[in-house]
Amino acid sequence: MENRNEALTSRIPKPTSSILVYLIAIYAACLLIANILANHMIVIINWTTSAGILTFPLTYILASVISEVYGYRWARNAAWLSLALNALLALLVQLSIFMPGPIWYDNTYFIGAIGGTWRVVLASLTAFTLGKFVNDKMFAKMKLKHTDLKGFTFRAIFSSLGGHIVDTTIFTLIAFAFVLPWEALPEMIIVGVLLKLGYELVASPLTLQVAKWVSRREKMYESSYHGQQ
Repeated sequence: MENRNEALTSRIPKPTSSILVYLIAIYAACLLIANILANHMIVIINWTTSAGILTFPLTYILASVISEVYGYRWARNAAWLSLALNALLALLVQLSIFMPGPIWYDNTYFIGAIGGTWRVVLASLTAFTLGKFVNDKMFAKMKLKHTDLKGFTFRAIFSSLGGHIVDTTIFTLIAFAFVLPWEALPEMIIVGVLLKLGYELVASPLTLQVAKWVSRREKMYESSYHGQQ
């Protein structure tokens, strides 16, 4: 009987880490916020870019940590969840616009503020899918040589650069072509890539420390889980 109980216990899957759940939830929320902010243009040191870039500092750290600590599969799961939520956002925004409203309500400002969200989300879905695929593939390929955090900073920055070039180019062309002057688009692409890369270089020590902290917590969780078996 005891052996049978042990066999049944061994088949019970390990619960998903609460830290991973929090990281993915915050990551998905940041991408939702970014697609709303992307409807607004801002100027940084005389360079024009989308306000959606304001969430990048957090999404970069989260994406790097999820890829490093939990691996390619969970990084893709986080990406697909974010894509699904953004598609739902675009659908509900358009549905709310097309539905009739009271005669006294003027939805002009609402449409002006986020009415273009569907185009931004379409651009985001396409760019994010291809950019994240390039990023994760490059990161996973480079990580095959190391099972620990050695070389994490190089992997994070180099793989992200490839992803940013693909992501920023596709997003800018789909979201802003025929909306903004064509001569403004190359500047937005270059500025977007440089700002993201510059932030990564500055934030790499913080990102590494976050990855180390999460990794330690996960090892403690593993030890605690196995100790209860």
